[in-house]
Amino acid sequence: MIHTETDIQECRKLWETFSPHKGAWDDWDLMFAYHDQDNHRFNFMVHQNADGHADGLVPLVFDTKNNRFMLMAGSYPDGRILWIRHEDFPEFFEQFPEHTVLFELSQSWVSALLKFSPQFEASFAELDTRYYLVPSEFHFDFNQHIGTFSSEKKQKFLYDLRNIGKREPILHWSDENYADLFIELVNRNFGEASDYADPDNANEVRRVIAELKRSGRLKTLTIEIDGDRHAVSLSLLHGNKMIALYASSNNDYNNLGKLLNVETINEACRLRVDEISF
Repeated sequence: MIHTETDIQECRKLWETFSPHKGAWDDWDLMFAYHDQDNHRFNFMVHQNADGHADGLVPLVFDTKNNRFMLMAGSYPDGRILWIRHEDFPEFFEQFPEHTVLFELSQSWVSALLKFSPQFEASFAELDTRYYLVPSEFHFDFNQHIGTFSSEKKQKFLYDLRNIGKREPILHWSDENYADLFIELVNRNFGEASDYADPDNANEVRRVIAELKRSGRLKTLTIEIDGDRHAVSLSLLHGNKMIALYASSNNDYNNLGKLLNVETINEACRLRVDEISF
């Protein structure tokens, strides 16, 4: 049997019960920072066993702006799994509301599910691909990782970094909110084609970054050239993991984006995080 829970406090209790509490995206407080309280309504789906005890959870919310149901926090988190038994998925599938979209499901979780229920393969046309590095694998020294590149790729990579280095970039690490700089840079590079030319999308970034700043999880890198900031990376620190959320650079400066990414990874190495994901 499946029932729906809409009360925020009950939803939080369910989350705390079923979350594995292993990664950043398992943390209620972090996920609530991504929860749009103005436009998302809780619609958690709870499976009950024959004794009436809850034994599975799909934490859906209803996105009133886009008229769809999705997992809490939408497409922000990656590598997601449903906290249910594979054998219960057909029952959930039958009761998913119309216009349900499940973003960024873990490929390994979906593969395991499809072994159990191959009839649902067509429903999982787009699988999540995670991009991450484990700094301990290259002894917290990104130069060692670069050393694994092919000779040609390594030479080109280092050449590009030397060239942007000639502009004497100045790095600024902080916990400051530079959401507006990120939006400005993306809009400058892409004009009307930018996602953030839409005020609603821009305000969503501002809301999320403000919440991360408030919670003490924000890690910011800006890069200054000729007295102005021309690049920004906004990352999340949670436990001993770092997630690079938003990054943009002024396209007038060749390879500035590459430098931005390298220095973000270097900071993850300095912090000796277990993992940095992108």
